[in-house]
Amino acid sequence: MFLKSIDLFGFKSFAEKSHIQFTDGISALIGPNGCGKSNVVDAVKWVLGEQATKSLRAERMEDIIFNGTDTRKPLNVAEVTLTLENDGVLPLDFPEITIRRRLFRSGESEYFVNGAPVKLRDVRELFYDTGIGKTAYSIMEQGKIDQILSTRPEDRRALFEEAAGITRYKMRGREADRKLERTEANMHEVDSVLTEVRRSYDTLKRQAEKTTSYRALREEQFNLEVDLQVARLLQYREQEEQFQERSGTARQERDNLKQAIDGLNEKLESELSRVNSMESRLVEVQKRLYGLELEKSSRTERIALIRNQQAQLEDQIEAERGRLKGLSRKAEEQEQAAATAERSEEETRLQISEVDKTVATVQDRIARSQERQKEAREQIRQAEQTITANERSVTECQKELRAVTDELVGALDTKLKESGYSSAERARHEETLKAALDQMEITLRGRREALQDHLRLGGVEERRAAAEQAFSALEEALGALSEAVERYQGAIPRFLDDFLAPEGTMTRKRSLDDNVEKLQEANRGLREKIRDLNEEIQALQQTIDTERENLEQMKLNRVQLENRAGALLEAARRHRREMEETRRHQKELETRIEGDQRRARELEGQTVALQKEHDDLARQEQELRQELKRLEQDIAGNNKSLQAEEEKLRRSMQALAQAQSKLEGLQVKLAEKRTEVRGLYDSFSERHGRDLREFEGRQPSFEGDQKQLRDEMTRVRGELKELGSVNLMAVEEFAEVSDRYEFLSGQLADLRTARDDLVRVTAEIRRESQQLFVETYNRVRKNFHTIFRRLFGGGRAELRLIDPDNVLDSGIDILVQPPGKKLESITLLSGGERSLTAVALLFATFMVRPAPFTLLDEIDAALDEHNVGRFVNMLHEFSEQSQFIVITHNKKTVAGANTLLGVTMQESGVSQIVALRIDGQDGKQGQKGKPGQDETDDRAQAGDQNDQEPQLALDDTKE
Repeated sequence: MFLKSIDLFGFKSFAEKSHIQFTDGISALIGPNGCGKSNVVDAVKWVLGEQATKSLRAERMEDIIFNGTDTRKPLNVAEVTLTLENDGVLPLDFPEITIRRRLFRSGESEYFVNGAPVKLRDVRELFYDTGIGKTAYSIMEQGKIDQILSTRPEDRRALFEEAAGITRYKMRGREADRKLERTEANMHEVDSVLTEVRRSYDTLKRQAEKTTSYRALREEQFNLEVDLQVARLLQYREQEEQFQERSGTARQERDNLKQAIDGLNEKLESELSRVNSMESRLVEVQKRLYGLELEKSSRTERIALIRNQQAQLEDQIEAERGRLKGLSRKAEEQEQAAATAERSEEETRLQISEVDKTVATVQDRIARSQERQKEAREQIRQAEQTITANERSVTECQKELRAVTDELVGALDTKLKESGYSSAERARHEETLKAALDQMEITLRGRREALQDHLRLGGVEERRAAAEQAFSALEEALGALSEAVERYQGAIPRFLDDFLAPEGTMTRKRSLDDNVEKLQEANRGLREKIRDLNEEIQALQQTIDTERENLEQMKLNRVQLENRAGALLEAARRHRREMEETRRHQKELETRIEGDQRRARELEGQTVALQKEHDDLARQEQELRQELKRLEQDIAGNNKSLQAEEEKLRRSMQALAQAQSKLEGLQVKLAEKRTEVRGLYDSFSERHGRDLREFEGRQPSFEGDQKQLRDEMTRVRGELKELGSVNLMAVEEFAEVSDRYEFLSGQLADLRTARDDLVRVTAEIRRESQQLFVETYNRVRKNFHTIFRRLFGGGRAELRLIDPDNVLDSGIDILVQPPGKKLESITLLSGGERSLTAVALLFATFMVRPAPFTLLDEIDAALDEHNVGRFVNMLHEFSEQSQFIVITHNKKTVAGANTLLGVTMQESGVSQIVALRIDGQDGKQGQKGKPGQDETDDRAQAGDQNDQEPQLALDDTKE
């Protein structure tokens, strides 16, 4: 057996009908926190009969119904359906079984198995001892792990009892215990009643014996009295016959008169009968007339009531039509508002387009200004390069000027010697000239280094200032050199004119000085150009800054326009939604008006029918009143005939009275005897409640005359007096109490037999449960140690019964020893060790009784990567026996799954299911599905399950 699918609707965050299709093997349920994964586990527990709201993470059972979001209305019903493939595990002769639970917000709850309504108890009993259920180990979550690893050993029993398959036995045992308690209570009650009945039984037995004696004496007394009264009756009969013979003649005369009177009476009775018949008919007609008046009044009142209802309906219809007109106007206004908002939104979009065009224009102007800045900087760079070249030329001229100067000094020295020029004067002027040249060389060298340093700077203004400062220093050095030369020339004789010839040394020096001046003039022009270009760059930068400010303002305006367009669009959509809501209200109101009009037509039909019935009743009333009048006239005529006949009867009765008077004289004595006879009868009947006539023909029970009979009766009365008071109903009461005593005795015996049977059944259940529990406990204990060592890579694990003498109620303690640690209680383990221990105990149980399917809710959360790998390997090993559905965030666990199922919350507060498919390592399709499974999963390659996450493909399965 395995879980094929779950269908959810209205359960917690599943606002829409969602279908989750499972396959065998390992299915991983993944998704971000808060998306509703654990709601799937809650749904399974709920459909299997969970009643504890705390276990379902709710305060009230109604909280599991979808409560709505900002955009969705709350639902009024939650429904979850499990579809199971049954291969004989469940005791139902169906290959597929569906379990459905439905809850309404009003509190009603329904359960169905294959569409048939059942009770909660039926659902729970269906899964007893299968490992499936709200408390079984088929659902393993963090709370269940805490229960297994809690400090209370008694909390762990449920896991072992479910694995042992004694849950059903325990339920039967508890039922037998309840029956035994009821049987003991019934025995106590019956025994108490029987004790009371036994006391009445003994008392009534003595009274019944006394009553039997009393009844025998009374019977004898009765027989003696009967004999005496019969003897007296015979005596009276003889005297009565004598008087009857004497009254025969008088009676004959009376009979003749009586016959005449009888004829009159018959005629009178005939007339009276006719009158009585007419009077009965008269009464019947009056009753019928009264009934018709009541019915007619009822019809009138009902017609008035219906007329009132019709008036109310007409008022209601008129009011609803007014509301309908108001809704129509409101819908038109909302539609106009929506259209206005849409037009405004379109206009705003046009403004945004214009702003975009303007922005593009401004950006183009900025780009052109930036391009012009780039060109100006390039011109500055070229000018700076020209200045640098000119400075190199100045340096070369200066070098050549120094060489010329040296040549000039040497030539002067020669001429001066030839002319007898004073060496001291020459030396002095030569030293001055050399000092000027040295100073000029130092200045040039320092300016060159400073100029090179400033040229490496980025700013044009800084480089320009450095160049101006260098040329200024150069001019000062050249001026000092010129003064030294002039002083030196003043000290030189006229023969120096030879040096001043066009081809002479001084002429060459002047040519060099001109070149330096030209280079300096060129540099000054370049510096002016650099200054103009820098001013242009600053102006362009100001323009760019201004344009950028304008651009930012336009972008801000565009954002504002976008926000306004968005607000207008949202307003238009809101107006459209309101208009649709108003249209829906219109349709509902039109439907209601049609219903009211239909009801008004029905009331009109009822009014017509009632009016017709009223008219029929009025016609019947008129007919009855006419008949009543005829009857009254007929009765009056018959009364006159009766008066005449009564007069004839009166005269005949007078004649009969005279004849009777003659007879009465003879019958007086006969009457006296008859009175005596009746007195005998009445006296006997009063004393005994029986008629003396039934004893007239019997034989006397005592031979003797009337005196002897009276003496015998006196004796019997004395014996009765000696008996005293007697309970005349004692015999009957004793019979009833005897019957009840025997019944209660038999019932008490039956209850004792039933109690003994229940005690025997309870003992057998406990014995079988204990045997199954011990066998399962020993197997799980052995498996637990083995699985623990596999998962921990060594160590030791033990299970111990707290009370071995009371196996069925004993708690179970868990002692574990991870590798490298001492044997200790599970309360001292880390979170990961506790989770791994719980996993070991779960799989140890699976080795004894595997659950058909198991839900594992993030039990790998506390495991490290290495232990997760062991956990996944264990899942693969047991997936051949059971179906695993794992809720996890761990990549290795996800990678180890055959099928992935995703839970998303694309809409806030609403969960959706997506099916995720993993392809196998060999590139082939890796899903293990059932034949005929009608869902399509996209394929994706999965990488190494131990090193990387699989590639997934999503297929939305929301219905």
